[in-house]
Amino acid sequence: MIRKLKILFGGLWRCYAFPHELKWTLYTEREVCPYCAVPLQIVSDLGAQGLQDTLVHIDHMDPLSRGGEESFRNAICVCAACNISKGRLLFADWLTRLTASNQEIARKIYKQKLGREPKDFQPGPKQIRQSLMRAELGFDEAVLRKLYPKPVVWGAPKRKL
Repeated sequence: MIRKLKILFGGLWRCYAFPHELKWTLYTEREVCPYCAVPLQIVSDLGAQGLQDTLVHIDHMDPLSRGGEESFRNAICVCAACNISKGRLLFADWLTRLTASNQEIARKIYKQKLGREPKDFQPGPKQIRQSLMRAELGFDEAVLRKLYPKPVVWGAPKRKL
């Protein structure tokens, strides 16, 4: 999937890939919630055992409702409780609610993925959550290379890499 996204968007694929297109990649980035350190487990069956497991959510560090990007680089997997608690809070405000060690971890992830400090985010108009896969991702890589000999980028990313 990443190879196909690189054909479509070149080096800027992280800015244009939707989080749900790479949810399994996001799931494997870490084993614990970076906000509270609870182990993350993907639950496919909510039987008696599943009720005790932590459900995994994809969190937009900069909330879509506050102008955050609908992009792979703005998304991380967290436990359901933290994602619900964070809601539409700005990441800088959310950090103040975390323990010191989790603040450090979360800030490091944010800076690594978005290339800036959380305080530097400038809220903007609400962004739309994308729920459909791009049709192009269903094509074979060879077909994509013929259809898209150069990466397609619809304007510069909102924020610098």
